[in-house]
Amino acid sequence: MGVEEKTGLARRKPFYGYYALGRFHIITLLWTALGILIAAFLWRPAGVAILCFGAYMYLTYWLGMYLSRQSESYDLSWILDLQGDEYVLDVGCGLGKVTIGVAKLLKEGKVVGIDIWDRLDIANASTQRAYRNAEIEGVRDRVEFQTGDVLDIPFPDDTFDLVTSGGVLLAFWSDEVRLKALSEIHRVLRPGGRFLLMETLRNLGTLILSPGMAWKFLTRRQCISLLERAGFVNLRSGFRDIMGYFLVEKPLSSNHPAGRQPTGGSGGSAEGNNEHH
Repeated sequence: MGVEEKTGLARRKPFYGYYALGRFHIITLLWTALGILIAAFLWRPAGVAILCFGAYMYLTYWLGMYLSRQSESYDLSWILDLQGDEYVLDVGCGLGKVTIGVAKLLKEGKVVGIDIWDRLDIANASTQRAYRNAEIEGVRDRVEFQTGDVLDIPFPDDTFDLVTSGGVLLAFWSDEVRLKALSEIHRVLRPGGRFLLMETLRNLGTLILSPGMAWKFLTRRQCISLLERAGFVNLRSGFRDIMGYFLVEKPLSSNHPAGRQPTGGSGGSAEGNNEHH
């Protein structure tokens, strides 16, 4: 890469995509059509109310995208204390917002980001665009992007020192499937390895900013329960910008089958967690 190209990259900002923009446009169009039909043929006040709620959802979506700072990778230094040589997996990586955030904490390690590259989740999602963000952020040599599904992670058992996940559980509709995803993450972690789960939580903030989606977000208690049932221990949790952060470990030795409620064990309970705000 020449000096001029490096200078051009330094002047550019990465772009990590607007989440579910395609689906949001479809929902907005259907909602608008419903409001117009009801106002025209049934009861005008009800139709107007539906249109006003649709406008509110539209405004809050773009406000949420603005607040999420989609031209910045995640700063995870406050919750991840890394040696710098870890081998890391980021599942559901999208265009690399979490992947690159972790890579910035590494010196000799590497982050592999996997995704199914659903373009309804992020328009024009691709490995090429993710690599471009990594180049702009100066971590191209520390990341790798490839196709992979969290329900069938394409790596052997006990491979990674750390696994990260940003919003993956939100994609699934049942705890059974969420536990399948968590069991796969548990499988590819080495004993003693850590898992950082990041999820938008259902609370007053999400009710205001995402009124059409807040019902689908998980609560803090639900996240903790799923992690415990999947066999993770030693929970630390925190909350920033409507996101819940849950850092857990895979036990050094465990016969605990994912999907069952643990009966005990050091650090496995939500009680006594270290909170970071």
